[in-house]
Amino acid sequence: MKLSFPYVNYPSLIKPDVCKKIIDLGISKIEKNKKEGIDTTGTTLNQKEKSNINLERTRVIDNKTSSDKTVEELKQSNTDIDKYIMRDSEVSWLSEKWIYDIFLPIISDANKKAGWGWTIDTAEYFQFTVYHGDKNEGGFYGWHTDGSSDFINAYKPAIKISDNPIRFKTAKKNEKNLFIKDEKGEPVPDMDSEDLPLRKDRKHLASIFTQDKKKWGKVRKISMTVNLNNPQDYEGGNLKFDLGPHSKGERFKVFDDMRTQGSVIIFPSFMYHCVTPVTSGTRFSLVLWLLGKPWQ
Repeated sequence: MKLSFPYVNYPSLIKPDVCKKIIDLGISKIEKNKKEGIDTTGTTLNQKEKSNINLERTRVIDNKTSSDKTVEELKQSNTDIDKYIMRDSEVSWLSEKWIYDIFLPIISDANKKAGWGWTIDTAEYFQFTVYHGDKNEGGFYGWHTDGSSDFINAYKPAIKISDNPIRFKTAKKNEKNLFIKDEKGEPVPDMDSEDLPLRKDRKHLASIFTQDKKKWGKVRKISMTVNLNNPQDYEGGNLKFDLGPHSKGERFKVFDDMRTQGSVIIFPSFMYHCVTPVTSGTRFSLVLWLLGKPWQ
């Protein structure tokens, strides 16, 4: 899909006191989850992202000639494509109404301003993300998209089977007290849980289950990222886009102007983007995904 406006940005839009309030809330939930023994590691499509190839991945993403390759070029190279969708971060999930009240109108404005005019039916939880800085192993997020437009990756119906759910990550696949099941009665992960299972296979791309009927049959269509802290608080950690081979200007764009606190950028969920390694300090961000019916 070729877009006249592949993103809409709002530099320094959110006030510092609001950013701090979100940071404090996100950190408190991470600390609470850790005390309860819940893994706070950031994942992509339920895969645990930090591994022993992290150092190699960090060097690759920080190298201009390598990070500026397209996904197609990466697939044709000798490098395992899975290494290019790794991440190293901590996350918590926020669902407070006052946060939605701030950002949903901004996303609606961007949807009109960019001329997308896409029908949006519902939103997911906010993901609060922490990238810890380190000279050699700083937090990062490799090239990825937030979602697809096809029915294969749409949310699937799931059925509640317990009023007293246990954390899915502590449950074995054949245990009886799993939280939800699919229509065939098989236990499945609950995408609305703050504690998703960590799975090694990638077949679950077609098995994204939820009890929320508003999400059934929907895919991620619009993504939002907010920079929550001052750029002086960290080094590295730049948001970078692949605008595609038909881009009128530069193909690989680093959003330096979006480093200012409270900056918001909104873009289609199918666009490839990454966060370069944070070499010092700590970067805090807020992410949201908006869902709608797949494109035909």
